[in-house]
Amino acid sequence: MKVLHLGKLCPPNEGGIELFTFDLLENLNKKGVKADLLCFGEDTKIDMYKGFRYFSCKIILKLNSAPLSYDYFRVFRSIEKNYDIIHIHTPNPLAEFLGLISQKPIIVHWHSDIVRQKISYKFYKPFQQKLLKKSQKIIATSPQYLETSLQLQNHKEKAVVIPLGLNPSRLEDKVSDEKFEKIRSEIQDKKIVLSVGRLVEYKGFSYLIEAAKFLGDDVLVLIIGGGPLYNSLKNKIEELGLERKVFLLGRVENISPFLKICDLFCLPSIERNEAFGLSLVEAMYFGKPLITTDVKGSGMSYVNRHNETGLVVPPKNPEALAEAINKILYDKDLYNRFSENAKSRFKEFDINSIADKIINLYQEVLKC
Repeated sequence: MKVLHLGKLCPPNEGGIELFTFDLLENLNKKGVKADLLCFGEDTKIDMYKGFRYFSCKIILKLNSAPLSYDYFRVFRSIEKNYDIIHIHTPNPLAEFLGLISQKPIIVHWHSDIVRQKISYKFYKPFQQKLLKKSQKIIATSPQYLETSLQLQNHKEKAVVIPLGLNPSRLEDKVSDEKFEKIRSEIQDKKIVLSVGRLVEYKGFSYLIEAAKFLGDDVLVLIIGGGPLYNSLKNKIEELGLERKVFLLGRVENISPFLKICDLFCLPSIERNEAFGLSLVEAMYFGKPLITTDVKGSGMSYVNRHNETGLVVPPKNPEALAEAINKILYDKDLYNRFSENAKSRFKEFDINSIADKIINLYQEVLKC
């Protein structure tokens, strides 16, 4: 069986969707599926990464965050005939257009709706809906997202739910991080609340910073990630006088040391752009209780089960975030129960089991 995945960024980029895709391709190849990746990069070339082959295509420009490349089109047309199935990771307008002209069975992996680009979506929608209609199967990453997606509402009969997953060895096979070593002296015997993600509005980090006002002096909040809101969040920390309590660490090469030493993991997102939250799965691997927000349609509440692996609180509510953090940190029995449940639930997101489900889907599609 040969499958061509149409994705966005090439290795070693480490966005959530990319990390999942790379882990999946590595595992599929180990299981005997010849799975390759067509992706966007700085140059046009063919290379290998962790056991799978990828076709890198030079980006010409980005339109509303969507990469465009003539080589992406050209390379696809030259290699399409070599594969049994085309597996498209969306949103990715150019890949979706190629799916429309492909003669191969199509699987659409639905990572997120088009949310912010409302004007351009009006022009893009007809192509998107034609692809969904043409596809043999659609993979949604959570029941919540599938049920609330207006863009999928006419195609639910061909949709299946397969969550994102990760390879635990990716978290273990890492050396310590330079930024971790620099902040080690600040940590000492403090309780650590960790949050990870791009510093953009929908991640809700400003509410987590405000929540720190209501936390004890023995609690530190660490926020990992880069993005356009870095300076404004830094200013907010200074305005609130929280410089010794909230640390904005920027991008780090390796989050594993932080995941290992933190006491709980918080994802305070406020919009449905947070379709799943793969960082929650990473935290569960280390047995960390979770705090997420109740954003309608987001897969966060699928990953983090309220009162089982952690707590779910209303979005945009610093007091509720702080109350949940305090409740978990200072109730040893509750903490231990959430921790053990998180470790147990991680097994459902191990990339090995996720790959098996996707291989079963491939086999079903080829039988049709």
